[in-house]
Amino acid sequence: MNRILTPYSLFGVAVAALLLTAKLLISVGVIHWVISALLGLPLWPQLILAGILAVPTLIAMWRIFWLCYDAETSPENN
Repeated sequence: MNRILTPYSLFGVAVAALLLTAKLLISVGVIHWVISALLGLPLWPQLILAGILAVPTLIAMWRIFWLCYDAETSPENN
């Protein structure tokens, strides 16, 4: 199966990935804020919590990009 790589489909990949990763980052930011506020964490534990949350967030962002790429360049969808 050949992928359809046109400027329009690549623009669709970028827009869809941007929209979904923005939603993901907002959700993770709210989760970080709620946990920090409930536990009353000072700066260094907040940075450690951010590092812990960064790993699954980056993995999810990578997966979102590939799902958007597969969806937007698939011949069945175009």
